[in-house]
Amino acid sequence: MVSRSPYSPNERSAPILIKDLRTLRVLLLQPKNGEGEELCQHLKRIGCQVQSSWPPPAEIPPDTDVVFVFVRPIVEDDIVLNWNADDPPAVLIAVVDYENPIIVDKLLRLRAQAVIGLPLRTFGILANVLLSVNNHKREKRLRLRLERMNTKLKAHRDIDKAKSILMAANNMSEQVAYETLREQAMNKRTTIEAIAMAVINASDLLPGQRVIAHQANE
Repeated sequence: MVSRSPYSPNERSAPILIKDLRTLRVLLLQPKNGEGEELCQHLKRIGCQVQSSWPPPAEIPPDTDVVFVFVRPIVEDDIVLNWNADDPPAVLIAVVDYENPIIVDKLLRLRAQAVIGLPLRTFGILANVLLSVNNHKREKRLRLRLERMNTKLKAHRDIDKAKSILMAANNMSEQVAYETLREQAMNKRTTIEAIAMAVINASDLLPGQRVIAHQANE
């Protein structure tokens, strides 16, 4: 049995399986009613750790893996659901009892990963949970990979810009400029990216580029 949260920083690409359900922490956002209680009991039966809350909290608890939200009271009572759809903190599964343009628009804005209809049928809930959690996990890995790629691209751009500054200031070749940055990084026990940013910042603050080159070689 997996004892860690499926969203730990060291997560692997292995899918979340039925045996992992008891690691999932579920937040059920619904007014006190029979259908909400039925859903809560079913989620507990399949092994999830379930907590209920109404109205929705100001922030989704950081250890939450799946959020079920009853959408109609959110819409009709104009209740604020603090949800970052661009970088969702957890899986969002919507529970609806009818469709109209306002409800559907709300689902799209929240970017719910799954929808469960009312009256409640327990068939399909397990599959919705597992599929949504694994899709969310995969999307999170892709976002992390994209962030790392963007960080690398920015670092390359900063190094290239710093090299250009040193080349113009000292009439040196690109290779020598790069070696200068690398040497300073080794001397100061920091990264070449940090030295490049220091050179760039100095070029914005100090009046003379030759002074900037001297600063980089201190």
